[in-house]
This record gives sequence, structure tokens and C-alpha cells, in this order.
Amino acid sequence: AAMRARVLGEVRAILRHFRRWPSTKDREGPYWRFVLEAYRRHAGETDPARLETLRRSSRDYATLVANVSEYNRLRELDTGAENVVESGELIRKAAARAGLATPTPGGG
Repeated sequence: AAMRARVLGEVRAILRHFRRWPSTKDREGPYWRFVLEAYRRHAGETDPARLETLRRSSRDYATLVANVSEYNRLRELDTGAENVVESGELIRKAAARAGLATPTPGGG
């Protein structure tokens, strides 16, 4: 029972990451189907050696998915995504470079 709980925890971790990715948000998509079908296919497994192999496989896949998420986050930081500027700020800066003044909220 403890082994199944650990595998289920890994499956849930994988699906949590899938919910965060735009390409895998669709719960009917191929990634979700692959993970859920694999889990269900082996749900009745009783052989301890096979369960350990499945647990390792699920842990490895969960680690891979987590590492891809972290890689994508770090890549965004490296490309300057943390410095996203609002469109109003872009307009204000462009107007200032051209020597124009932009209206401020509240008319001030």
C-alpha cells in the first residue's frame, strides 16, 4: 500500500506540472492520457519487484518533468522575462524619447 501511495504521489506531481505548461494543459491531451493510462494499466500489480521498477520509473519521469519546468523558468529569467514592461510604460518611454508628454491618469 505504501508503494502504491508513493507512485500515486509521483503521478500527481507529474500532472501538477502538466497543468502549468501551456502545451499540456488539456486534460484530454496525449501527455495526460499517457500518464493516466500507464498508471491504470499497472494499478493491479502485486509483484514487489515489478512495483519497485514502476515506482522508480514514475519517480524518474516526475523528476524529468520537474527539471524541464525549472529549466524553462531559468531560461525565461535569463532572457529578461522578469523585466516585462507594461504597455503604458512602453508608450510613456517612447513618447519621452520623442520629446512628447503623455497624459497621466487622473489628469495630473
